Amino acid sequence: MRIAVDARPFEERPTGAGRVLGGLLPAWRRSFPADDFVLLSPRRVVAPPSLARDPAVAVRTGPSLPGTVWLQTVAAGAARRAGADLLLGTLSIVPTASTFPSVALVHDLTPLLFPEWHSWKNRLGFVPFLAGSVRRARRIATVSAATRDDLLRLFPGAASKTAVVPNGLAPPPADPGGPPPNDGRPYVLFLGTLEPRKNLPRLVTAMETIWDVTPDFPDLLLAGGDGWGLPRFGERLARSRHAARLRRIGWTTDVESARLIRRARLLAYPSLYEGFGLPPLEAMALGTPVVGSKSSSLPEVIGDAGLLPDPESIPEIAAALRRANDDEAWREGARARGLERAKAFTWEAAAARLRDLCEDALR
Repeated sequence: MRIAVDARPFEERPTGAGRVLGGLLPAWRRSFPADDFVLLSPRRVVAPPSLARDPAVAVRTGPSLPGTVWLQTVAAGAARRAGADLLLGTLSIVPTASTFPSVALVHDLTPLLFPEWHSWKNRLGFVPFLAGSVRRARRIATVSAATRDDLLRLFPGAASKTAVVPNGLAPPPADPGGPPPNDGRPYVLFLGTLEPRKNLPRLVTAMETIWDVTPDFPDLLLAGGDGWGLPRFGERLARSRHAARLRRIGWTTDVESARLIRRARLLAYPSLYEGFGLPPLEAMALGTPVVGSKSSSLPEVIGDAGLLPDPESIPEIAAALRRANDDEAWREGARARGLERAKAFTWEAAAARLRDLCEDALR
């Protein structure tokens, strides 16, 4: 099978969708070496090294157009000319006016469900094309049951062609050593794009309430690139009465992220909404306790391996952070449960499930 892939998520600094694609496609090639890929994009493709040097992975770029315009007008034709059997839409939407076979990989529906969390450009590139994509795609993969449920509430007629394909985990990179993060001081880690749905203002406030009464509680490190919708967040941190305890690190590589997770007291991820939630899973695989939230997909990813407070309750978030740091018996159990639970999520399993959907789409 020859699969054309919307490779726009492969950027210099990949975020969630790019990291998913970077786990999924190499696992697919390992498991099904007879299949090959054509990576399509209107811009430069920065593929993972294992794909970039794979002779069974071709890259076709251009013309230089806005992403959604390119997808809707150029991508299907490019896939057909490349001899592909099918186009994989990796950002939830597919060409809506083309009869070329396609499968949509849906991460979340936040531009539709929570438009206030997105720029007008993001909304314009997603919302008008979702219904058409659901109709046109021969099969739809969602990364979690929560995302599937959201999709089917809006489009119940898509139930027969929609399946859950959970994300996986790559083996964590080796710790390169070096000086400990945060100058050796204990820290709570947030890892992810700094954007409204990550609930960072409430997380910061919860940490401040803890520091007010427990000055030696660990610092808070915020690792991740700037997203959209938090224009004054830096000012909020600078004005904090505990500003010295708050550190922004910026975007981190996989190696840097794993190192930060390994050394953290816990990962704090009290999101308001997630399509899946890779950072909690990565923390569990490295034996780091997790405070997530009871929202959307996080309970199905974290299960009983972490704490799941109400993301809209600052007291609940603070109580969960305290327990995850202070209760050593709970921490020991959480580490064991997290390590075991993480074993169930592999990119090989995800690739096999997605390939089955692609085969079904071609029958």
